[in-house]
Amino acid sequence: FLKENLNVAKQYIKLPSSAETGQALDVKRGEGKLAKVNGEEVAVFHDQDGGFVSLSPVCTHLGCIVHWNRLEESWDCPCHGSRFRPDGEVIEGPALSPLPRKHEQSGS
Repeated sequence: FLKENLNVAKQYIKLPSSAETGQALDVKRGEGKLAKVNGEEVAVFHDQDGGFVSLSPVCTHLGCIVHWNRLEESWDCPCHGSRFRPDGEVIEGPALSPLPRKHEQSGS
């Protein structure tokens, strides 16, 4: 119990650093990654059509940083288990609101 609570606290204060993030153009199709875009930390998904969707990486439940789950192809919150589709829509809560969109670039 204590270990999990410490992990939750760590997630609240942890924002991804540049060393931990990839660049948006380095994201393969069908993959998501935390990246810095125009100086802003974002959750980037590269769709199968070649477009990019950039979302806030901050879970709308209580503010933890989401991580890409490549097996489920979802953005998952490590704090309370919220899951989001690649486009930011909620799959399951406790979050009720989608991840806000930051930038969008269509495929070529």
